[in-house]
Amino acid sequence: MQINIGSLLRGRAGSYRLRRALARGVWLADGPDGAPVALKLAPPPPFPPAGLRHPRIVAVLDGGTAGGVPFIVMECMDGPPLPVLLEAGPLPPARAVAWMAQLLEGLAYAHTQGVVHRDIKPSNLLIGADGALKIADFGLASRPGIASAHGTPGYMAPEQMRGQADRRSDLFAAAVVLYQMLAGRRPFEGTPFQLMQQVLLEAPPPLPPQLASFEPLLARGLAKNPARRYQHASEFSDAMLAILQA
Repeated sequence: MQINIGSLLRGRAGSYRLRRALARGVWLADGPDGAPVALKLAPPPPFPPAGLRHPRIVAVLDGGTAGGVPFIVMECMDGPPLPVLLEAGPLPPARAVAWMAQLLEGLAYAHTQGVVHRDIKPSNLLIGADGALKIADFGLASRPGIASAHGTPGYMAPEQMRGQADRRSDLFAAAVVLYQMLAGRRPFEGTPFQLMQQVLLEAPPPLPPQLASFEPLLARGLAKNPARRYQHASEFSDAMLAILQA
């Protein structure tokens, strides 16, 4: 059941005044000092990301409970949502690579802190007014190793479906996002069962001919066996940037 947070909280959550909905369960709000923030109806994640401080990660500023409803407060990203931009079709390769480099920069930092995001997808990649990308929503984050098989079908790595996740699982999801930015569609499509079958067993459709230089990069990024993928975000980023410099 979807909860109308605005009605439930009567326009306020603690010292925050709700202004308008940004997405399902997410509101633009005014902070105690009047500065805009994003307020999300959600309990604190079991693996708190509040200690993560990096220019490529959306900062968690506060949290609390109002009217029995838990919420977290994040910095406000006021650029266009990435999923909306992708609805218009493929992105120019230079733009896709620039955002992917920023995503990998944020992941590299999170991974050095022992954090696996486990839900990298366009709706969790926010764009600021300056055009820069930041990673949001660490609600499924965990330490590397055995974890519940949670995530978003179509972006989850094969091993994540089996209850194992580490930094290479995030890099698989990042490769799905890069494919989507370049091709204008995801490499895997269908029902949850079809997606699972494709991710486990099938190669993605080839990119358009003009993007053939990205095929080896994505083939490695989307490898079924994590040992055959890029092992670190920086390695993935270096290989990607070399394509533009070739």
